[in-house]
Amino acid sequence: MKLAILGPAGSGKGQNTGKIAERYNLKHVVVGDIVKAEIRNKTEVGKIMYEYTSVGKFVPSEIVMQVLDNQLSDWTGYNGYIIDTAPINMDQYSKMNTDDLDAVISLEVEDFNILRTRTLNRLICPNCRRVTSVFESPDEICSACGSKLEHRYDDNLETVNFRLQQYIRETVPVLQEFEKQGKLIKINASLSKEQVFNQICEKIDDFFAKKPLK
Repeated sequence: MKLAILGPAGSGKGQNTGKIAERYNLKHVVVGDIVKAEIRNKTEVGKIMYEYTSVGKFVPSEIVMQVLDNQLSDWTGYNGYIIDTAPINMDQYSKMNTDDLDAVISLEVEDFNILRTRTLNRLICPNCRRVTSVFESPDEICSACGSKLEHRYDDNLETVNFRLQQYIRETVPVLQEFEKQGKLIKINASLSKEQVFNQICEKIDDFFAKKPLK
């Protein structure tokens, strides 16, 4: 089972991808974490990435896809993998072997005010990467590992609005391509966490019941 998950900021990718990976025994591949690890470990490709990120530029798609391919080449011990978040634009789509993907989960929220509220109140554990909110964790302490939760430095209204417009402009065309291929699993991500995850599992099971893995 080879999946990717896409959605606008605040749609719940971070909180659902790990649970999907655990339920179906999939390798959990987070594109942003891969890039950060390469830079942190000062690998040859990481040094090239740093040249871009240090001046606020996006790392070219061919470099990101090269590192992603390395991660996807080995999923020994798993039933497949789930990618969070790629391909996010048509450039990445063209440079990624998308034929390998069995399905793409699209977390959809029509009311952007829901996304803004979620993102502006989001908290992330720097240790175990658990995603929560000021509503669920008012003491700002991670219930999983006890670490002090943090706000992402870029979770502000201006950045949120920019991300939403960027998602519409760049990622929606990618989703349309996967829909044409019959690979898109649409999820109403405006519901509660429990409802969203249950819906994801039901739709994944239904998708593969109708289209069994080879």
